[in-house]
Parts: sequence; structure tokens; C-alpha cells
Amino acid sequence: MAGTISKFAAAAAAATALVTLTGSPASAADTAYNTRSVWLNGEPSGANVNACTTRSMDLASGTYTWTQIFGSNRTPTRDIYLATGTYTWRDCIVPHNGYYEQTSSLSKPGSATAYLIEPSFGQPSGTYTFGSLLDPHF
Repeated sequence: MAGTISKFAAAAAAATALVTLTGSPASAADTAYNTRSVWLNGEPSGANVNACTTRSMDLASGTYTWTQIFGSNRTPTRDIYLATGTYTWRDCIVPHNGYYEQTSSLSKPGSATAYLIEPSFGQPSGTYTFGSLLDPHF
């Protein structure tokens, strides 16, 4: 009996963890994140490959604060009005000779693509989380 209860408890815990990990789409009022962790060697070269993360997201019309994330830094940032629709949200770290560039874009068919760009920064080698967030004003 005790073994059956233990197996049931373990199964319930695993199911709860699975539901927690899979998550659900962000609603209009939630801050949404598009992030990824990447190892940077600290010696960027134009020969290195870009590191990107992309997601598709349905957004309600309204004003959002859009902010880039790199480690504990939260800059640049801008307020942006977005019309209702499905957006492709892409964040990349682009290595150049001697520096990195972080780019974030939001695109929707039929609309101009919006960008946030951190043009030039050096970084010691290590693992960093990068991306951007959208924080609705409603």
C-alpha cells in the first residue's frame, strides 16, 4: 500500500512538473519574454555564428515597453504601439570583429519591422541570458 501511494505521489509530481514546464501562452496583460542562454568566448569574430531565439506570438493592440535583456542589464528600452496580430519576435547576438551586437525585432505581415539594437559591446567569456521582454501598459 505504501509503495502504491509513493508511486502515485511520484506520478502526480511528474505530471505537475510537466504542466509547469510546458506553460501556456501569455495573455495580453502579462509581461512576455523571448530569451535564450548562450556561451560567449569573449573574443568575437565575424567568422562566429549568430545566436538567435525566435517565437511567434499573438498580441493585443496597445502600448508596450520593449526592453532588451543581456545578463542583468535591461537596456535599451522603448515604448511601442503594436496593433492586434501575430508577430514574429526575434532576438540575436551577432559577433563582429572585436565586439558583439544585440538585435531584437518584431515583425507582422503587412507592417514595418520594429527594431531594438545595442550596437557594440565587449563581454568576457561566459554563459549569458539574452533576449527581450514586452511589458503591456494595460
